[in-house]
Amino acid sequence: MSASNDPNSIKKVNPIAKYFVLIVLFALPLVAYLFFLQGKHHFDTLPVVNDQVAELNDFKTIEGNAVQLADSVTIITFLGNKPYERLGYVSNLNEKIYKEFHEFDTFQMISIVPQSGLEDIAEIKYQMATNTDVEDWHFITATDEQINNFVNSLEVQKELNTDLSSDFAYVIDKNAAQRGRPKDDEEDAVYGYDTSSINDLQKVMIDDVRVLLAEYRFAFKENRDNKLKDDE
Repeated sequence: MSASNDPNSIKKVNPIAKYFVLIVLFALPLVAYLFFLQGKHHFDTLPVVNDQVAELNDFKTIEGNAVQLADSVTIITFLGNKPYERLGYVSNLNEKIYKEFHEFDTFQMISIVPQSGLEDIAEIKYQMATNTDVEDWHFITATDEQINNFVNSLEVQKELNTDLSSDFAYVIDKNAAQRGRPKDDEEDAVYGYDTSSINDLQKVMIDDVRVLLAEYRFAFKENRDNKLKDDE
């Protein structure tokens, strides 16, 4: 009989090594899970950068309806008097932000268009509707002066272009306050999010909107739990 067929020649597994492998595979993940379970769950809130945002009382949707900022998480954009030329920016925001969040009950998108740019909106909405539920995307209009007055109430990343358009989108909370990332160095502060940059939308804005919505979900849960305790 050859040595390779001798049962006594089979190398035995060291019992210590066997138990060590079992500990690594099963025990350590369990310990790590229990450790993190004991930790206090928390998240940073998205700072208020401006609590003096004007209401939209003078603005109407293209259907003639009133809009308001209060009680909604709102993303505001400015499409200018040639909105169709900004379709790429609209598409970026649609794919990366609107589709991600529009099913939240309190979420809305508002795009501001001068009256001279309204002809393009029907075509933009038609193209968007082929793959997007645009119910929570409102296209609103007012006079140039009213648009400028509203912009002056915002902390803007960059002034509007001469056609009243902007590359930037702005986040407004349920109290009609503007949210962003203030910094000591104004050049590093984030007041608006660049809709021309997929990277900015995907790596900055989407995280900030998630944080803001999580803030409201956490507050809702806390209020609900407190009410249940009061009712006991």
